[in-house]
Amino acid sequence: MNTNSKNKKTAMAFLLSAVFILAPAFSANAQTDDEFGVWTTVEATAKISKRVKLDFEAEHRTVDNIGAVERISVGAGATCKITDWFKASAGYIFIYGYNPEEKKTKFDDPLVVDGIGTFYDYNIDNGYWADRHRAHFSLTGEYKVGRVEFSLRERLQYTYINSATTDETKYRWKQNFDDNDNETEPYLIIKEIVPDEKEAKENLTLRSRLTAKWDIANCKITPFASVELYTRLDKWKGFDRLRYRLGATYKINKDNKVSLYYLFQHDNDDDKPRGHAIGLGYSIDL
Repeated sequence: MNTNSKNKKTAMAFLLSAVFILAPAFSANAQTDDEFGVWTTVEATAKISKRVKLDFEAEHRTVDNIGAVERISVGAGATCKITDWFKASAGYIFIYGYNPEEKKTKFDDPLVVDGIGTFYDYNIDNGYWADRHRAHFSLTGEYKVGRVEFSLRERLQYTYINSATTDETKYRWKQNFDDNDNETEPYLIIKEIVPDEKEAKENLTLRSRLTAKWDIANCKITPFASVELYTRLDKWKGFDRLRYRLGATYKINKDNKVSLYYLFQHDNDDDKPRGHAIGLGYSIDL
């Protein structure tokens, strides 16, 4: 068996193993409230000099089991290779993102008014779209062990979310009782829809990502895996999000590549569900 054939079989074995490893995750996703979507990315790189290049990207994400668009974004930036193993980059991304419906309970316990009934009070903020402006600066170090290249990227990103207008639905449930203190039917539901102004928000986040790429000799497939930690710096509460990625890149030719990966992310917030995604990417060197 020649070396090229052996390496191709090694790459295919890796991908098949990844499928078997990730299958239980997809099965679990079908039985839980975790979100699932597809992330599609197109990237272009233009080399300005031996050490400087410009980067462009566009991304489309779906959520709610591919039933709805979560965000659309476009961005541009520049990367400077300081040494053979160290580089710096900066850029800007415009994001048009969807904020899902959110339920807010006004009273944790039932409220009794004038002894005539029990009221349950909660509001629902309807979903809405908002513009987000994001600036980022990154430092990346790389180190190779055999045919595996490890890289650590520390990215500081600032995001400004514009104000927006949506509707808030207010529900007031009133439960009456009979002479024996038994609940009577039906419930009386008071529903009111009012405009709701969402104030502008901003956040400062540190994203720490460790990536491993396996360079298989004489093979166009490059498997990779990464783990990324999000830490809010403006409102400290530990990590915000933990993201895992496993996939592979296929080199079509010298200037064109495609990638396929599976992603799982865990949010450190009870109001935000965990998420699964399949990622499809295309990149070109101009």
